[in-house]
Amino acid sequence: MAEFSKVVITTKGQALMAKLIAGQATVQFTKIRTSSTQYAVADLEALTSLSNIKQTVDITRVTRTNNVAVQVEAAFSNTELETGYYARALGLYAVDPDEGEILYAVSAELSGNCYFPAYNGITVSGLLVKMVTVIGNATAVTMNVDPTVYATIGDIQELQEEIADLQAFVGYTDNDIYGVEVDFKNKRFTRLAGAAGKTPGAAFDGINAFGGRRRCNVTDNGKIVAYQGDTGFTNSGALAEQIVIEDGVNAGTYAVGTAVQTMVEQPKFYYKVIPLEMDIITTGERKGHHLRKARYYVSDTPKAGFKLHPAFEENNNKNDFIYLSAFEGSLYDVSASAYILDDSATADFTVSTGDKLSSIAGAKPASGVSNNLTRANARKLAENRGSGWELSYAATIAASQLLMLIEYATFNMQNAIGSGAVSKTDDGASSMTELTGATVSLGNASGAVENTNNIQIVSYRGEENFWGNIWKWIDGMNAQFPNEDYSADNPIQNGHLYVADHSFADDSKASPYEDTGITPSWKNGYVSAFGYNQKFDWMFVASEVLGNSSLPVGDYHYAQQKNWRVAALGGYWHLGADAGAFYWTLDTASSNRNRRIGGRLVFIPSKAA
Repeated sequence: MAEFSKVVITTKGQALMAKLIAGQATVQFTKIRTSSTQYAVADLEALTSLSNIKQTVDITRVTRTNNVAVQVEAAFSNTELETGYYARALGLYAVDPDEGEILYAVSAELSGNCYFPAYNGITVSGLLVKMVTVIGNATAVTMNVDPTVYATIGDIQELQEEIADLQAFVGYTDNDIYGVEVDFKNKRFTRLAGAAGKTPGAAFDGINAFGGRRRCNVTDNGKIVAYQGDTGFTNSGALAEQIVIEDGVNAGTYAVGTAVQTMVEQPKFYYKVIPLEMDIITTGERKGHHLRKARYYVSDTPKAGFKLHPAFEENNNKNDFIYLSAFEGSLYDVSASAYILDDSATADFTVSTGDKLSSIAGAKPASGVSNNLTRANARKLAENRGSGWELSYAATIAASQLLMLIEYATFNMQNAIGSGAVSKTDDGASSMTELTGATVSLGNASGAVENTNNIQIVSYRGEENFWGNIWKWIDGMNAQFPNEDYSADNPIQNGHLYVADHSFADDSKASPYEDTGITPSWKNGYVSAFGYNQKFDWMFVASEVLGNSSLPVGDYHYAQQKNWRVAALGGYWHLGADAGAFYWTLDTASSNRNRRIGGRLVFIPSKAA
């Protein structure tokens, strides 16, 4: 790899810089040259010219970096180079009003590895140069460049991003980009680009972000040993037959009885959100924006202007796949070496050695009815399963929400897929959840089935009961509301929402938590608008609640509390039309345990690395 020294301003360059500081001149940079001569860094200042010049190119861009420095860019190509050479020095030239063109600054190549090959008629090689140099007074630089010279990678990337933004506003037409336009005010949804004309289900199966989702068995140390349909695949929590994998990262022999969780492998995808219309929140002391009209896009591959969805990047570590729980979390009793199938009072929340949260079929989801299942304790159970295991958190939930929205072109998943287990009459005392696993027959498909109790159980591409049956604690989301009651006469509503993707803690806004700039509604009601912030454009959290049980979202939002609150998602067995894939409650203290709240697992490979 080439390694260049710092840019040294020559004696003549220093003289020109003095004129600039004194206001006696302006400067125009003219060219950059390469030389094959090996100069000592100590000799650069005295140079007035370069020997053995190999190539000369005009400047493509000059950018002021601050009041006293500029970045000068140029691009070299080998298309006219008949003989290869080692580039051992770069010289930057400028015009002095008294002396004409001078060698202004030089940088020496130190590694001896900067070889520029001759053109062979097939392969074009390029050398992109960015030189940052002090000039004393950046306002005295004439920013003229030759429009016919090569564009740098930076030029091209910026142009691509500008084109991408323009495309997004006009509307993508690419067949490998899939989107939906949501008009919250007019309650209208329009399929865009590759999603136009598609219907949910099989039409999306060929898109990896959607059809690449599949149930699989994951060991406690993160090995994927079987997929839905494979011999040996199980939903019971332990292998019933030996599995041998001969090669790859999952290679090994996995004996009968090996603990495995049923998870949903989610391939990475890229996304873009285009806010077309927003209102500034003006009520009381609130801040941020209501999103009134927006376009949501996803792509299996990187596109200009698209971002990797944050579900696949935690603490700056990227993942090609993440693993979402197929079933709501039940309990594994470590001391008894047995899964607890009836949500009985046995939980040991000791860090590392205590019991474990699970994702298996045939179990009653763990709740707070007989165990102290606060969010912090649910987090411990998840992390006790091993390195890389977590309680589902904000970004992992948002990935499924975005895919649902684009596939079904609606937020109302109860209408699109099924109401779910939400219509029971609550007895006021027990956990009335249905057993997990009713959607085993659906496998990786979305849909709704009736279990043996004639209760409808729903699944979105392998994730059973994303809404309904029981609230699910969601980690990495902390809300802070004013310490006073909300009323129409006191509409302060200046709530803050803080989000993190690792090092989770309750009631905290300290790093790594970040203020999303999204102001969650402090009132209860059906969602009419989501809050918007560019960095956190992937979140779906209500900022306004003037909708109804059908449109524009169809899901409820619950808050109206004081001080710190933590998040739960989806609703429980009694909530009817209020429940849904976008129904957040920010009404619960982190210290709360509740018979109506459980949790679910996620496995993030980079967290296990």
